[in-house]
Amino acid sequence: MFDFNPDPHGLAPTRLRYHSIMVIHANASARRWPHRLAVLLGVLLLVAPTHARAATGWQMFTHPELGFTLSYPGGWSVSNNPTGIVFMAIGPNSAGVPARKMNVNVTYEEVRANTPVDQYDAQNESGLGMLFHGYQRLRTDKTVIDAYPALIRYYMWTMGDGTELYQMQLVTIAGTHAYVVTGTTAKASTKLADELQLLVSILLTFRPH
Repeated sequence: MFDFNPDPHGLAPTRLRYHSIMVIHANASARRWPHRLAVLLGVLLLVAPTHARAATGWQMFTHPELGFTLSYPGGWSVSNNPTGIVFMAIGPNSAGVPARKMNVNVTYEEVRANTPVDQYDAQNESGLGMLFHGYQRLRTDKTVIDAYPALIRYYMWTMGDGTELYQMQLVTIAGTHAYVVTGTTAKASTKLADELQLLVSILLTFRPH
C-alpha cells in the first residue's frame, strides 16, 4: 500500500505543507511507477494550490462577453485565439527548452445547470486520454474558486515530435458555464518546479463571471 507523505523532506512552505489534497495515482501500486513519475510527484508536492492573488505588475484580462477574469505576468503576450480557445497568454520559453513556450489558455462550453464538477471533469478527461499520446494523470487537487467547486489536475503527455509536455488544468463550473484553464510547460524544463508554481498561481487568479 502506498504511504503518501505530503512533504517527506519538509521543503514545502508551512502554508502548503498540510494542505488537504486528493491524490489519484496512475497505477494501483507506487512500486510499479517509473522513476520519472516519482520525481514528478515529488515536484508536485511543492505546488499544492492555495488561493492566489495576482502579483505586482501582472495584467488582468476580462472577457468582453463571458465576463471571466484571469491575471498573468506583465511580460507575457496575448495570442490570437486558436479555434475553441477563448483566451490565451504566452510566456517565455520553458527553461532549457527553447522550442517550447509556457502558456495558459481558457476554453468554455455550456452545460446543464447543477452539473457536478467531478462529473464534468471525468467526461472531459476521457477525451484527453484518446487525444494525447502517452497521457498520464499525476494528481488531482480539489479547491474552490470564489464559491464554485473546482479541480486542478496535473498530467503529462507526448507530442508527435517527441516533446513531453507537463500540463495542469483548472476545471470549474459557474451556473451553466463550464471552464477549463490549462497551463503548459515542457517536462524537460530545468526549472520545472518554479514554472509549475507560476502556472498554478496564474490558474488560481481565474474568476468566472
